[in-house]
Amino acid sequence: MDNDDGSFLALRGIHKRFGAFTALGSIDLSIRQGEFVCFLGPSGCGKTTLLRIVAGLETQTAGRIVQAGRDISVAPPAERDYGIMFQSYALFPNLTVAQNVAYGLVNRREGRARVAARVEELLHLVGLPGSGPKFPAQMSGGQQQRIALATSPGLLLLDEPLSALDATVRVHLRNEIRSLQRSLGVTTIMVTHDQEEALSVADRIVVMNHGVIEQVGTPMQVY
Repeated sequence: MDNDDGSFLALRGIHKRFGAFTALGSIDLSIRQGEFVCFLGPSGCGKTTLLRIVAGLETQTAGRIVQAGRDISVAPPAERDYGIMFQSYALFPNLTVAQNVAYGLVNRREGRARVAARVEELLHLVGLPGSGPKFPAQMSGGQQQRIALATSPGLLLLDEPLSALDATVRVHLRNEIRSLQRSLGVTTIMVTHDQEEALSVADRIVVMNHGVIEQVGTPMQVY
């Protein structure tokens, strides 16, 4: 079992059953602050189910989840400190860029001046200063991806975010995600079935199959 010392996110004895089917069996994993971790495996291996349990979108049958020292095992999604990005970039189309970025900060009851300053800081960090008044529909796919990253709070969850894109755009955007993740310092979990993708962006790769973790290691160790 991984050591909890210094871990930002700790999963302990996570089981998930759907009726008689065991989707996840005794998952133990620790993720460090600022780490980029990929859940890698074929369709049906349990990687997306595990991500959804971290997000609170599924409830584990057994086991505990601790994030930043707080037990979130039964906390609803709204009380968990994370942002999630699916194949679409999960922006609110009716809100401006600034309002999208501010959404998570407002949810955490930050003061108005602090929110405005942090929005500007984040937009500058992702290379989109001055874009606050625009709406998502006015931005390119790559720009929307950057905005989605800027909205990320303590933990960013990515569920196959690049799978709908063509190969050239996918390589460009995954490099951009990795670069922005480093500059923002946000702890990130990405689900993918693409080994090359996992090897190119992850600090550590969690190889999953049949609902269990088969291997955890750096890209060099896994390769």
